[in-house]
Amino acid sequence: MAQGNFAPYSQMGIGDLEDGYYNRTSGMGNTGLAYRSNRFLISNNPASYSGLSDQFFTVEMGIRGSLINYYGTPVDPSSKQSGDITFRRLALGMKLAKHWGSSIGLVPFSTQNYEYDVPYYLQGSTSELANLHYSGHGSVNKAYWGNSYEFFHHVSVGVEAGYLFGQLNQKATIQNFGSNTTLASTTNTVDLNNLYMQYGLQVYGHIGKKWDYSVGGTFNPRNDLLASYNQVVLDNDSVQRNNPANKPDSYLAVPNAFGVGLSITHNQKYTFVADFKHQAWGAEKNSYPGKNYAVSDANRGSVGFEISKKRSFYNSKVELSYVQAGAYYGETYLQINGQQIKDYGLTASFGINGLKTPLSYNVVFQYGIKGTQNNNLIEQRYFNLTFVVNYGAIWFTRGKKYD
Repeated sequence: MAQGNFAPYSQMGIGDLEDGYYNRTSGMGNTGLAYRSNRFLISNNPASYSGLSDQFFTVEMGIRGSLINYYGTPVDPSSKQSGDITFRRLALGMKLAKHWGSSIGLVPFSTQNYEYDVPYYLQGSTSELANLHYSGHGSVNKAYWGNSYEFFHHVSVGVEAGYLFGQLNQKATIQNFGSNTTLASTTNTVDLNNLYMQYGLQVYGHIGKKWDYSVGGTFNPRNDLLASYNQVVLDNDSVQRNNPANKPDSYLAVPNAFGVGLSITHNQKYTFVADFKHQAWGAEKNSYPGKNYAVSDANRGSVGFEISKKRSFYNSKVELSYVQAGAYYGETYLQINGQQIKDYGLTASFGINGLKTPLSYNVVFQYGIKGTQNNNLIEQRYFNLTFVVNYGAIWFTRGKKYD
């Protein structure tokens, strides 16, 4: 889950929270709490897995390339752009029984990657004595197992058991002004882990002969992140001065969160989706103390539209390809210098499903803006290119088939 792009706001809290799913819904602004599919793993809501075709087995992988441009007074003119290519998702799903769908996977939860310099002054003086170089990297990842079961052909209930784990490394280095040789450094390492549950519900059906609808919702209960801290202080000849190791503590936390969504499809071709999500970070403000920043409630709204091209084969319709578009607007959980950091943008994608092979391909384009140039902050304008591969096939049944 390594990240090469610099993310200036990731130095606060537990880093930049991941809001992408890298699946079929990515081209619709990652909108899909009510979306259901008989082939694709819609991890937005664990209740969706019951929609997989009977005896179906599928594997999905997502890779993202990202290019970021930085704007604002604090930005060094020689460091206005960064880019990387990273692996973002691996998931496996199958239909275990006629009404029971299941999926396991590994995805990023948050990432931290920053680096910047600050002049170091003697208190009461304007003469610079040294340079303070701050850097940090790391990630919190989520391994999950999601299950859903369908009742009455109109209701699906889902549960996802997630395990959060990862390490954040934060380093402050005092450098000789001019030569940038190291005078002393302090490295803080934080290991994080704990369970993180999600519960999902979808209610769906038909309206007449040409309209289908689905309403979905999710809830994540609050949970502490068990944190183990370690600090190492070195001087310029790398002699260790201090290495205190703290016992595990539940200092950090992940708050209550919920989401609601709607999906409407006409003639099995045109689909409109809309989502709203809320995370109660404001209740955890005492868990994340810091200078000139605070955590605040996060909200995200998104909409999307899809056109699916299908062909009839033996009295059933088979999808050949699809195109999507979406938009999103969100307020992140960070409030810096009195300004809540916002993130908004547009997405578009196209997908092709193989008829002679079990592979499906999806290419997603995303352009967004995060942050602001107001109050001496940094604005990021980013372009993401995501490639999702899906492998789907009928799994081994020993001759048995569901009705």
